[in-house]
Amino acid sequence: YFNIAQNDYNTKTITTLNNKRYFSTSRNSDTINNFLKSKNLNPVFIYDNIHEDSVRKNIAKETKGLSGIYMILNKETLSYYIGSASTGKLNSRFTNHLIYLTGSKIVKNSIKKYGLHNFCFIVLELFPEVVNQENNKKLLDLEDFYLKSLLPDYNILTEAGSSFGYKHSEVTRIKMKANYSEARRNQIGDLNRGKSLSFEIIEAIRKSALTKENPNYTEQGILNMKKCSKSVIVKELNNTVYGEFNSIVETASALNCSTKTIQRTLKSPSKLLKGRWIVDYSK
Repeated sequence: YFNIAQNDYNTKTITTLNNKRYFSTSRNSDTINNFLKSKNLNPVFIYDNIHEDSVRKNIAKETKGLSGIYMILNKETLSYYIGSASTGKLNSRFTNHLIYLTGSKIVKNSIKKYGLHNFCFIVLELFPEVVNQENNKKLLDLEDFYLKSLLPDYNILTEAGSSFGYKHSEVTRIKMKANYSEARRNQIGDLNRGKSLSFEIIEAIRKSALTKENPNYTEQGILNMKKCSKSVIVKELNNTVYGEFNSIVETASALNCSTKTIQRTLKSPSKLLKGRWIVDYSK
């Protein structure tokens, strides 16, 4: 059922027959696959062993420039969280919720209780357009469909993007699942049917997003920016050099954040970025 190959980071890349990508350093995948099958889900990416740095690098690399619906699954309890990410924000959703613990408080408390090794990050569906003010409602509608279909235990809000939702009581949740689970399960199956995305399609979505993110500068404009730019050095907290980059733009791209974030960090006294890196101009 699985074809296994080695990826760039020496982590097993498992491609199932329906073309979903599964990143794991172990074969302990039955729990995840059985869960997905029970929910009639056919995700695009599945990332297990997210406590390992190599898997985190894969997430940053594979989701760059993409948008869509994601799930955070507790493999121990099978409780889960569902959210949406606009273009280029999937990795930041992953790090905020699971690494820096600045997202969902429920997810944060569960990670502290069960350990990061008991969680996985799943991209359920990619949004085929670059997200903007005009089509953001479509993304939220898609998220809302998953929320109301799957009734995730870790979500407090009942409507995507809403700040005035409420949490269902356990009795209400059980009744809703009993009444709608099979119908919703079939709807999700219909939604996912025929949506196995090839590598070429995913790359086309990514290329479209990255093209819109990068404005077209004239050759003279690029030369002027290069003349004014300074190289930036990034170090780990233990003073080990992570990398040296020719510009703020290159640094932001490598660390998966905005140029404004890099600029603010460079101006700050601590030079500390995301609690993980020291960012400074190269001497």
